[in-house]
Amino acid sequence: MVANTNETRGGASMANFVRPDFKLPITDTRYLFGQNDILAAIERSPFSVRILLGGRRLGKTSLLNGIKHRFLMSTNSDYRAFPVLLNLQQERPENLDHLRYLMIARLQEAFTEYKEGRLSNWRKSYRRLLRQIPEGAINVGLPKKVGISLKVTNPDSERRLINDDFRQDLLRIMKSLQKRKRNFVGVCYLIDGAEFIVNQEWANDAWSYLRALKDTDTALKPFVGLIFSGYRDLKDYQQRVASPLLNIAEVEWLGVLNKVDMQQLIAYRRQVENIFLTNEEIEQIIEWSGGHPYLIQQLLNTIFDHKNSDLSYMIDNLMNILIRQYDGDFSAWWDDQKKSYGFSEIERSVYLKLIQKRMGTAEFLAQEVDLSIGEVAEALEVLAGTGVIQKVDDEQYKIGAKIFEQWVNQEL
Repeated sequence: MVANTNETRGGASMANFVRPDFKLPITDTRYLFGQNDILAAIERSPFSVRILLGGRRLGKTSLLNGIKHRFLMSTNSDYRAFPVLLNLQQERPENLDHLRYLMIARLQEAFTEYKEGRLSNWRKSYRRLLRQIPEGAINVGLPKKVGISLKVTNPDSERRLINDDFRQDLLRIMKSLQKRKRNFVGVCYLIDGAEFIVNQEWANDAWSYLRALKDTDTALKPFVGLIFSGYRDLKDYQQRVASPLLNIAEVEWLGVLNKVDMQQLIAYRRQVENIFLTNEEIEQIIEWSGGHPYLIQQLLNTIFDHKNSDLSYMIDNLMNILIRQYDGDFSAWWDDQKKSYGFSEIERSVYLKLIQKRMGTAEFLAQEVDLSIGEVAEALEVLAGTGVIQKVDDEQYKIGAKIFEQWVNQEL
């Protein structure tokens, strides 16, 4: 069935419908499905320390966007946290003082946007201008002959904050957030791309400082939450140096969507884009994507585009198109020499054995690949955290996304 682009959705013409770019993190929470248990746990305890681990394109940033939306919409006045999203891969702090500056700057911007709806263009331009002025001179109001000129450094141009200034700024803004009409209890930082810090020389200083904030700063620790997202570098750093902050964190591995979530996502996409899918097509989409959120969105895009073009097709042929289209992504997943999020030799061995056996425990697969149970268990955890296999229960794993499996088979 070909979609009628003149149909309406919510009173708007489908001709005006613009599909989100699902290669980018999801910001429209209507398209965010899955991870409900994690979202609910975070909302119940927003001022704890959490680490969200997951492979590339598994939805870490989308989940942080979902957490931000849930916090802002929350009616839980006893635990309501004001969310501050900070992308370290984009911000790239140079040291701990710079990180403190960014944490306050992004909090202030988020708070202003919350109060006003958005920053005025004038205020944004003015702030940009101030940052460009490193220093200046001012004249003290004395007679000209004895006037004193003081040289003043603009601290904003330095983009640094010492601990005392950071604490004062954070306490001041939290006091405003806690006013009755706003009804926030504290602040929760959603720190995306936290692996950036672990690759810096000042990483231990940063984690120790944030640990002290949660351990010993009685004025702040009950009212500040920290949620970090990352993958292999963040996981390996914790195992290597036993970071003081990460030692008190709750670690969550993100997984693929379960079947109910996949069905709901497909149903929603069908509704908003007015596309008909047979039950057989739905089952094939579920099988080929394996619940990987990025892959299922791309499969739907390709199928919907073919249906809208009124071209006949077979889904297996579309899979071959997608395999070629996402060869770069799959190649990067498969080889850790290309990207830090790629699979190691052990992980590749375990995955290939799982292709053969279709399902197995760490103990069973360890015997098959002649590795220790610990090595295989860790490999399975990483593979499941990348979304290419599925965790069935506490012990069992099974092969996941068929489209990735097909790519691997073609590469061998």
